[in-house]
Amino acid sequence: MAKSEIKQLHNTYQSTISFYNFLKKNNVLTNPQLNLLDAGCGIGANILYYSKKLPKAKFVGIDYLKERIKYAKKINKNPNVEFLVDDILKNRNKINKNIDVITCVHTLCCFKKIDIPLRYMFRLKPNWIAINSLFYDGPLDVLIHIRDHESNIKDDNVNSDFNIFSLSNLRNILKKSKYKIYKSQPFFPYKKIAKPAKGKRGSYTMKTEINQKTTFSGPVHLPWYFVLLKKKEIRLKK
Repeated sequence: MAKSEIKQLHNTYQSTISFYNFLKKNNVLTNPQLNLLDAGCGIGANILYYSKKLPKAKFVGIDYLKERIKYAKKINKNPNVEFLVDDILKNRNKINKNIDVITCVHTLCCFKKIDIPLRYMFRLKPNWIAINSLFYDGPLDVLIHIRDHESNIKDDNVNSDFNIFSLSNLRNILKKSKYKIYKSQPFFPYKKIAKPAKGKRGSYTMKTEINQKTTFSGPVHLPWYFVLLKKKEIRLKK
């Protein structure tokens, strides 16, 4: 288990807090008893944080890695949170309940294509799909793979990918779906993140022309975005 994943359980990421506030601001979490699925949950740090904020809601976290789900189940003390092994790249899923909201945090950037995991989420027919991933507001995808010469991570390990997807292509994909982009905004940390020692892997912020706290990992710029998809027939209460 990566140390950074375990660390997040005790020191919540700025992105997790900001993403939760983004959902709340956009009226995604108005129902206190909603059913929320986190696709690609890892060891569950995000939904364990959400569950503290929404004690009456029900949460399901899924990940394809059995060891992460096993660890998530071990540390989970909340009866309203469950974890399942499932793969969002497969054509079928194990979820047999109504889902109001799907969150997908730092997961889509591990895939070569965005449409396959989106199809998994569309099939569950949630009211909202909330994505925290790397995007570019133009017609380009950028596929990036990190090769760490100080670790034993193999080249086929998707956790070494930092793929950036085109927002305009996402809009084209959504034309054939029952969803549309309701809101999208770039995310920048509200506090400076220190650079790891000796150029090691890990996120940090640096002042650039883009923003005072532009995010990088090693030599790579990470254009994080919060993207909220809404089912087209859903109407918001005024």
